[in-house]
Formats: sequence, C-alpha cells, structure tokens
Amino acid sequence: VLRQLLEISARHQLSIPADFFLTIKALANVEGLCRNLDPDFEIAAHAVPFLERLQWERYYPRRLAQDLATSGGAFLGVLRDLPGELRTAIRQVRTGRAKMGFEVGGLDPVLSTLDRVSNRLAFAIVLASLVIGSSLIVLAGLPPLWHRIPLVGLGGFVIAAVMALWLLISILKHGRM
Repeated sequence: VLRQLLEISARHQLSIPADFFLTIKALANVEGLCRNLDPDFEIAAHAVPFLERLQWERYYPRRLAQDLATSGGAFLGVLRDLPGELRTAIRQVRTGRAKMGFEVGGLDPVLSTLDRVSNRLAFAIVLASLVIGSSLIVLAGLPPLWHRIPLVGLGGFVIAAVMALWLLISILKHGRM
C-alpha cells in the first residue's frame, strides 16, 4: 500500500511532505521486519484499527468543540483589541508619527564594493586634477624654476606619481582592477 502511494505520487508529480515521507519509510521498515518474523503478517490488518481510532480522536465532536472554543476565544480577543489598535494607528498617521521600517538583507557586500569603487573614483579624480594642474603650471613656466621647469609643477607631478603608485598597489592588492 505504501509503495503504491509513493508510485502514484511520483507518477502524478505530487510532493510529499518530509515528515510524512519519513513516516512511510519507517512503516515500510517495520513491515519488512514483521514479515521476516511472520511471512503471513499484514500490516494493514493491524494498522487500520489504530488509524481509525486516531482519526476518531482527532475529529471527535467534543475535541472539535474544544479547539473551536480555544480558537474562537483568541479570535474574539483580537476583535476586541482591533478598534483601539486601529485608532492608535490612525492617530499616528494623522500626526505624522507613523513610522515604517524595513530591512533588505544581503546588501553589505554590495555596499562594501560600492564604497571601495567610490573611494577609488574620488582618488582618481584628485589624481587627474593634480596632473592637469601641474601640466598647466609647467606650461606657464611659473617661477621658481629648476632647469627651466617650475618647481611647483614638478612637485605636483611627483605627488601625482606617488598617488598613482599607491592606487595601483591598492588595486593589485585586492586582486581586482
């Protein structure tokens, strides 16, 4: 019977909950063990009365009434509290004190990457500005000069070279371009 149930569920592509599947597997093991001990053993003959009693206990009218009373009591409590909760929520919305919060998970790696990219971009912009500014100073020939090269422009190129080297090392160290 259990094997047929599994075959039917597989044929019709039905999913079986894990706990139900484990129960079927355990029953199949018990049936196999019992058949080894007694080849004429039929598990259905012994299981059906137990299952009928279990079903009767689960759906016994008094039990259903108790479950309904418990659930109904909880539901009535929610209904009793609902007007006050709604009044509080509406008051908060009207006064502008209503707050809504949500959290999106998994953004830390993205934010870290975005932070690193923006830092490198800002660094590269400063580096480019330094190179352009130094080039303009060299072209203008502003004193003080050293071998006809303005010292301020030369200093800018040296600083730009150090910054470029630092940026390159940072990129190579993290293994990404």
